Amino acid sequence: MKTRSMGWATSKLAIGALLAGTGLLVPARADDSDSPMFPFVISYDGPDNASSVAHLLDAPAGKHGFVRVQDGHFATDAGPIRFHGTNLTGPANFPARAAADKLAARLARFGINCVRLHFMDTWYVNFMPQPTQAILADDTQTQRHLDPKQLDKLDYMIAAFKKRGIYTNINLHVGRTLDERDGFENAQALPWANKGVGQFVPRMIELQKEYAQKLLTHVNPYTGNAYTDEPCVAMIEISNEDSLTHHYYNGTFDRLPDPYATQLRRQWNVWLHQTYADGEALQKAWKWKREPLHDEQIPEGRFDSPIAFDGKTWAFEKGTGAGQARTDGGVLKVQVTQEGGEFFAKLIRKLALRKGQLYTLAFRIRRTEGSGPWQLSVAAATTRDGWRSLGLQELVSVGESWQTVTRVFEATEDAEQAHLQLTRFKVGGYELDDLSLQCGAEIDCDPVRGFAEHAVPSVKIGSGVYPSQARRDFVRFLFDTETSYWTGMADYLKGELKAKPPISGTQLGYSPADIQARLDYVDNHAYWRHPTGGWISLTAKQPWAIGNDAMVHSLGNILHLAGQRVGNKPYTISEYNHPYPNQFGAEGQPMLAVYGRLHGWDGIFQYSYNHYVDEFEPQANPWCFFDLLARTDVLAHFPACAAIFLRGDVREADRTVLASIGLAACRERLIASRSNAFSIGSAGHDPRLVAVHKTAVVFTADDAEPSAGSANPPGREAPTEAQKLPAEQNVFVSDTGEITWNRELADAAYLAVSTPNAKLFTGFPEGRTIELDGVKLAIGKTRLNWATVSLVSRHATGFGRAGEPASILLAATGDSGNAGRVVQQLDGKRITLTDRGGPPVLAEGIPAVLTLPADPAKVRCYALDPRGERRRDVPVAQAGGSAQIAIGPEYQTVWYEIEVR
Repeated sequence: MKTRSMGWATSKLAIGALLAGTGLLVPARADDSDSPMFPFVISYDGPDNASSVAHLLDAPAGKHGFVRVQDGHFATDAGPIRFHGTNLTGPANFPARAAADKLAARLARFGINCVRLHFMDTWYVNFMPQPTQAILADDTQTQRHLDPKQLDKLDYMIAAFKKRGIYTNINLHVGRTLDERDGFENAQALPWANKGVGQFVPRMIELQKEYAQKLLTHVNPYTGNAYTDEPCVAMIEISNEDSLTHHYYNGTFDRLPDPYATQLRRQWNVWLHQTYADGEALQKAWKWKREPLHDEQIPEGRFDSPIAFDGKTWAFEKGTGAGQARTDGGVLKVQVTQEGGEFFAKLIRKLALRKGQLYTLAFRIRRTEGSGPWQLSVAAATTRDGWRSLGLQELVSVGESWQTVTRVFEATEDAEQAHLQLTRFKVGGYELDDLSLQCGAEIDCDPVRGFAEHAVPSVKIGSGVYPSQARRDFVRFLFDTETSYWTGMADYLKGELKAKPPISGTQLGYSPADIQARLDYVDNHAYWRHPTGGWISLTAKQPWAIGNDAMVHSLGNILHLAGQRVGNKPYTISEYNHPYPNQFGAEGQPMLAVYGRLHGWDGIFQYSYNHYVDEFEPQANPWCFFDLLARTDVLAHFPACAAIFLRGDVREADRTVLASIGLAACRERLIASRSNAFSIGSAGHDPRLVAVHKTAVVFTADDAEPSAGSANPPGREAPTEAQKLPAEQNVFVSDTGEITWNRELADAAYLAVSTPNAKLFTGFPEGRTIELDGVKLAIGKTRLNWATVSLVSRHATGFGRAGEPASILLAATGDSGNAGRVVQQLDGKRITLTDRGGPPVLAEGIPAVLTLPADPAKVRCYALDPRGERRRDVPVAQAGGSAQIAIGPEYQTVWYEIEVR
């Protein structure tokens, strides 16, 4: 794969020269952002034409037996199987029969072979004008009954999917929030959907099992099988985005009402008695010694006088950002006007610490300007020989009201120039007061007596004074409790209900990877520029905003997802999206398909196809930012995504980079960072290795080498030492040679893919001609100076080289959105729509010249209509024995069929 670079003025001349003598003209180019757009709503039905890849599905789903886990991947009796999927959310899981049949046919045409049935366990309110029924009965007395009519609609839809070769992924607990109706007092003070709490309250767990039993043992009359014994059910997920530790870190359990707080404390004391022999052992382990506070280390912490931020005692580091810190009115004020990277802006107070000494840190803080949730990073660290925690590293949630933060820690080493660091200040204003660091710790609880009376208090994350080992033990207790919940639910589904499909717990990042790896497969979620603000409700008065930049510059989500994969476990991404109205959304699914295939993932699911039960054929993008069904710019490339991932047009990487870590060491890292995420980057590897090789993390028994089964599967390499790529490297080519991520031009990156049966470009052309192994692509000026272009050989017969016949679908998209939408720029990267507009969806025509290694006399090209039918001939020119096709806005299409005879 090669790239020839030229300026745009030169590029137009070059393209014109390529067409000289052919009688063709260069397609009309858009000279500004006001180039006209045209209606193009991809049809909700269509014949078996060039836009359909339904032939890639092996119907009916389940014909080769149950999906199972084999050699770290999903398989059936026919061999390995991958899932190219989407989601249905809430009410959309219960369509009328005619809609279900049409939906199944349409999804099959786009190569979707699995649908995740999501958020159907409660009445649905997101993006709805009023609560809309899902599977629960309309019963004001309880939430424990399923509605037979809704269940029948679900059954019929699943059967319709099965006929078309489409599997299902059944989610159990997503949104049902048990409350007083079901016997749970003070439920209004619990987290939404009982998340976290539902993992330790026995009655809640019992009712989760009851729901699973009612749904999964129900016999679908249209297939004749219970869902526990239905081969078209590819997988079962226990509880979406759920975790004890995740909600603990968020401070949720600090505010638990009774009887739930008492229940958690009771289980905590049981754990302590299982862990320690007696109160004396507990006191010794926790180093729970009373030491009056003394020797104030920060005497100026009341901020009554000016402070010099000269790097000697105090420093304010901005990184690449902008802002200032100053004392004013008896407080320290921090003002950040531009963020400067992940850990900046950074406030530093230098001081001396002594190994083994207990210290109490205290301060008051509030946020005076800025929006959205924010957590301050608090650490005592040394930067000598690299950054290293000295016993304190935590995140603290900060809001608009003054709050007091108190932390006790034991210094892990002597440090004359230790740094007390307050970092991760976002754009906004902050005030800090009464900053104190003293030797000693004033702790009220008596561990010996508390142990004897089973009355050791739960450790709060946001307040209270606890020894560092007490905090560590409490998270260990939560880890163990969470492990028991996930494995207990899985054992119930498999043992008591006899469910045959593979089972996962929840998503990485919510729950620690080593816990989720105890189940059959591991799952993850990611969104590029998830909307913020009042986005969830049709009637929200709060403004919403969304980031409006392209991920191709950073590959951010791909690095995140690939870096967290657990070795030798099937891996799925069950929710992924670049939500509307981000104007670069067409890049999302192709990137996921390309790198998912390179890394050997087992399933990728767009989120979501639809939310609305009566809106399966809209002519405009609905209120929901995530719905795919009217997104012309995204859907246009789904045939190519299916070929890349499902058919396997992109090869799996030749080499794997494994990051291994002992379980205890991993958990200590998670406890220290207050995070459930562990990746190859956590182990010191360069995250950009994801663009070159397969990557995975593996967890080993403590003080042992990784076992062959978990860390060194057949054909894989042993765990590798931490690897780095050159910091200045800007071009990353996969070890297969098929994928190139190019960042040579600032703010003009691109991703290019060249395989025998699929070609892809997404990014900023900047006048460059992209050479894709005999196929050349030169993209002209577009509204965003950006485009996504995919080519797929429908029957895997190539692109016309050596006279081979081929049927090729060319998709070319740029900007797209509802007619009448009004985009308002909020700041450098965020937008909102002051008017969402309405039907029809409009699309941009992409000007480009495509050169194929085929005899032009044997090549025909057609502009296609929204049903994928031929609407207009597109001229084919000769260029040095190759066939050359110029496409552009005048054809008013995003799809072209190229026929090589």
